[in-house]
Amino acid sequence: MDAFTMVIMACVSGEPHCTTSRISEMDFTTAQACEARIDDITRTMTKEFGKRPEFKGRQVTYDVSCMDRTQLAQKFGITSSDT
Repeated sequence: MDAFTMVIMACVSGEPHCTTSRISEMDFTTAQACEARIDDITRTMTKEFGKRPEFKGRQVTYDVSCMDRTQLAQKFGITSSDT
């Protein structure tokens, strides 16, 4: 059974750079299991951004992908030893 990793890029309006994060959970055994957690994780990230005074009231956009090891290696050059 292959494990999936969630890759999130979060961009706050007006900021020159976006934040990226990789999230691997033991329950991510299918793409659907990974995708089922997207709303919870982005909601938590949005709340954390909202706690920072300089980001308060600014829009956050997310680009989220759930990938297996082969896809991570092909798209980002991330090998299984990195996950």
